[in-house]
Amino acid sequence: MLGKILGGRYELIEKIGTGGMAIVYKARCHLLNRYVAVKILRPELVEDENFVNRFKRESQAAASLSHPNIVNVYDVGQEDGIYYIVMEYICGKTLKEYVREKGRLDSKEAIKIALQIGAALEHAHKNGIVHRDIKPQNILIGDDCTVKVADFGIARAVTSTTITLAGSNVVGSVHYFSPEQARGGYTDAKSDIYSLGIVLYEMVTGTLPFEGDTAVSVAIKHIQEKVKPPGEINPGIYKSLQDIIQKAIEKQPERRYQSAAEMNKDLKRALEEPNGDFVVPNYDSDAPTQVLKPINEEIVETNSNPEKTEKRSWVKVVLITIPFILVMILAFFIGARIYENNFVSQDVEIPDLENMLFEDAKELLEENNLYIAVEGKTHSDEIEEDRIISQHPEKGTMVNPEYTVRVVLSLGPETVLVPDVEKNTKREAEIDLENQGLTLGEHEYRNSEYPSDTVIGQSIPPNTEVPKGTEISLIISLGPEEKLVTVGNYIGQKLDVAKQMINGDKLKLNKVSERYSDTASKGTVIEQSLAPGETVSEFRSIDLVVSLGPEPAYPKDINIDLSSINTDKETVNIVVKKTQNGQTTEVYNRFHMVNDEVLTIRLEGRGVAEYEIYIDDELTYRTTIDFTKKGDEAD
Repeated sequence: MLGKILGGRYELIEKIGTGGMAIVYKARCHLLNRYVAVKILRPELVEDENFVNRFKRESQAAASLSHPNIVNVYDVGQEDGIYYIVMEYICGKTLKEYVREKGRLDSKEAIKIALQIGAALEHAHKNGIVHRDIKPQNILIGDDCTVKVADFGIARAVTSTTITLAGSNVVGSVHYFSPEQARGGYTDAKSDIYSLGIVLYEMVTGTLPFEGDTAVSVAIKHIQEKVKPPGEINPGIYKSLQDIIQKAIEKQPERRYQSAAEMNKDLKRALEEPNGDFVVPNYDSDAPTQVLKPINEEIVETNSNPEKTEKRSWVKVVLITIPFILVMILAFFIGARIYENNFVSQDVEIPDLENMLFEDAKELLEENNLYIAVEGKTHSDEIEEDRIISQHPEKGTMVNPEYTVRVVLSLGPETVLVPDVEKNTKREAEIDLENQGLTLGEHEYRNSEYPSDTVIGQSIPPNTEVPKGTEISLIISLGPEEKLVTVGNYIGQKLDVAKQMINGDKLKLNKVSERYSDTASKGTVIEQSLAPGETVSEFRSIDLVVSLGPEPAYPKDINIDLSSINTDKETVNIVVKKTQNGQTTEVYNRFHMVNDEVLTIRLEGRGVAEYEIYIDDELTYRTTIDFTKKGDEAD
């Protein structure tokens, strides 16, 4: 089958799964250029005409479901005796594989997965579709942790009436059957809830509740045997989650959750109240004890008056039979009316929409009480813009009124303009070409004046209109041919001389900065960024530092008004201390008479220093002096 193209668009490229009913392939849709999953029914099921008819109807119903937790069904088809369903391709693994890898899941993770399954079931049930084959193998976990339920419709096609058990050959998944499925009885949404409960049980325990040598033995256990509480296998399970599981897998459907929404509500609450006691059974477990007559007493009473007993028995039969007959008659008429309204008189045939203008197709469908939705748009060399390329379902398909037909519209033939990628880096050019839908050709590499990895040529000139997918080849620069030179010693040279030497050495002078120096005269080079004697590429940049000569110093005066000193003494001791570069020295220390004179102290130094003035050992003044500034007085 690999390499086969179905429907003129789905090319089977890899087998990714097998089951009792079908084989699943990964395929590429050539029309929309995306991966899909194609499920092909096994030949032994194709021979059953009744099954095929139900399969078609249910597949169409499944395709009508749209929910983030349901695997989308894109298409259904039949070709050369092959019946297939085209579905969304999920990159990930099945829940069965996930549980097998982890052994079992903690309560929180299991609840989060169950909530997504429950959301899918709630949506399906609201749309009148029951899955009937909920099992970990039909639940996919994507790489983004999104949970998706697969195989809607297929399981219903198998189990829409009864389920046949013959030895170990079972149509369906016996380990997840509800008791009513195992008996071959009527099934509804509560059967899916039972199966979800079994799946939850397996997630938190890592085991199935019932095992057996044959499918029949497992089915009988579903009907008769009690399930071992999951908490006995995994003591770490939430109490509330155990209560939810046990309610979901009740033998009698009326005792289970009555809807997926009801179960989801309790699952959400379990996340907030792990040990909560809020799960309410759907029966009265606290009913008062009834006192029954002993069996012997009843026998005695019956034997003592046989005529009375016979009469009472006849009355009971009449009273029970008449209401039952009335209910059956009423059910027959209601069922007949429902069947007539939904299946007999309402079917509509889908017309051929291909190559029609969208507005014309919309008008035609509305005349037939049908709707239209655009599934996608794509370019086509054959179909004009705004006309329909394909439709789903195909023409001639019978559907219910108000059904939505999905179509793919044409954008017409596509051409693109070649971008100008010269002077870009190779990676930038590749991105520009890919964004335009062009194909990158082979590269040619050459030395040039442009930096390495720069595009210096392209095979098709910019702004040329070409078909999408055209191949563009590039010429990539290797940069100039590298030549090596030796760095000279420019320290001690005047700047003009150093510049001449740098040019002669085939280097490039980049930045010249200046700095004071006590040892080098002004205008002399005192530092260079490349070491003398170093071997570098030709025209490599080099930076120089030039001397400004010794840093200038301007003496400063500090004036002290002796008359302002608050003291009773006739003389005071004045001390001046200097702090610079982390060192403190005393630069003045004398006694002075307290009078009306102003004392002037001359300070000399370089750079910036901090000075403190003490009078009789008490700090009275602090200042910072910058000797590089002109002026006599300190700030």
